[in-house]
Amino acid sequence: MARRKAPQKMALNVSLERETDQRSAGEAGGQSHGQGSRSLFTEVELRNRFSQPTPSSSARGPPEPHGRATALASTLASLWRSLLTMCIFTGQQMAVHKKRCLKFIVFLLLMVLAGVYCGTSLPVWTMRAKAQREDLSWASAAETKMLRNLQTTWTEQTQKLQLVLEELAQLRVEISSWKKERQEVNQAALKLALETYLERYDWALKSSGAVVDMQRTSKTYDCKDNWVCKVVWFFHTFNPPDTILKPDVSPGNCWPLQGEQGQVVIRLPARVHLTAVSVQHIYKEVSPSGTVTSAPRDMAVFGLNADREEETLLGMFEYNVAKEALQTFPLKNTHRAFSHIKLVVKSNWGYPDYTCIYRVQAHGKMAEPENLN
Repeated sequence: MARRKAPQKMALNVSLERETDQRSAGEAGGQSHGQGSRSLFTEVELRNRFSQPTPSSSARGPPEPHGRATALASTLASLWRSLLTMCIFTGQQMAVHKKRCLKFIVFLLLMVLAGVYCGTSLPVWTMRAKAQREDLSWASAAETKMLRNLQTTWTEQTQKLQLVLEELAQLRVEISSWKKERQEVNQAALKLALETYLERYDWALKSSGAVVDMQRTSKTYDCKDNWVCKVVWFFHTFNPPDTILKPDVSPGNCWPLQGEQGQVVIRLPARVHLTAVSVQHIYKEVSPSGTVTSAPRDMAVFGLNADREEETLLGMFEYNVAKEALQTFPLKNTHRAFSHIKLVVKSNWGYPDYTCIYRVQAHGKMAEPENLN
């Protein structure tokens, strides 16, 4: 039996030597980790195979108890040697592939750390993302509200601007109308002022060409019967009738006609549609005698032409010494133009010797050329 085991041990040793040589050759040639694992499994398989009993021995009959213990011990020793061999081989492989294992371990550690970090950070990221979504939603809602408010404000401002433009257009129309009305009023006022000026223009002014017709005018006051008057007349002569055609109305600068009644005929510088006549005296306060009894009272005005003897009564009036010094009296509108005006004094305010007239004015509008005939 010992002789039979010897060849088996020798075969096992040969196999182990071959495997060792192969491992050495594999390590020298830089074989991979997979080849080393296959060699390890081959070695274990060989050891198990050679450790099994031969068919011849089993065929001879059941082993004895002492033989059984020896076989069991041999089997355990074989398993221990296989485990030891695997540990040694694994240590050698780890030594050979130390750098790769370190890299792999570092990579695994990094992956573990990354997984832990992602696992711990994922809720925070989720909360942050949720907060950001909420912020974005709130900002979007705020921007939408702001845009709506801006649109509403823009619409309101546009409407207000439209109203302002309409008001401006209306104001422009009103201003234009007001300017037009003002222009019309100014033109009317200017026309009225011109007409008033023309109507109030004094056509019985000596400087304008008016002349007193001496043949049809009453005589100037003559004081032959009063010696005091003769003395005064010796040093100062009385004023002629054309004194009433001058604008000077100083106290004493008047034309005294003889007695309480008389007349004066004035030739106008042109044919005039007479509208009014003015008679002027002085105020009582500035009279040298302290009275105005020589002022005319009742008067009449006639219109006449040089080529005709007929007279046209234009008006009768009373000069009131209690009113203004210059008093204007309207005349009848006869639609006729006259070249002469006749003023008749019918009475005065009580002075019997003479009636004093300071100024006479004739107002009207000069006749058109077609009305000259």
